Amino acid sequence: MTTHLERLLCGLIEPGVYGYRSRASIASIAWRARITGWRFFHLDGQRIESKAGLLAACREAMRFPATFGHNWDALEDSLRDLSWAPARCGYLLLYDGAGRLAAAAPEDFAVAVDIFRSAAAYWRESDTPLAVLLRGLKAPLA
Repeated sequence: MTTHLERLLCGLIEPGVYGYRSRASIASIAWRARITGWRFFHLDGQRIESKAGLLAACREAMRFPATFGHNWDALEDSLRDLSWAPARCGYLLLYDGAGRLAAAAPEDFAVAVDIFRSAAAYWRESDTPLAVLLRGLKAPLA
């Protein structure tokens, strides 16, 4: 049986932002991404409870340049310019524990999801699309 992740990485599902319920290990998701030519990033949301925490975690996980501005515009700009992180087939961001920010700061979480969606739409027509998997949400992704 083919999983949602495999269909996404093989181009059978349009890249975008998805709620992700799989219990697969981070290592197995990273491995699957790498063998299909996708650049993998992991965001550990267990400690993210604020906008500042999310921005810092994104900077660290995705190795944004030192010039990263720690604001929403900088996040969107950085997600649209991943030139420091070359990928053969695409970019996959697994945001584990996304429900923590969703519960602690729902408005900030909504802005972050909008930025992820905008970035995914930006990359969709390129040779290296961006997909974001939000794992650990208590409610379905709106």
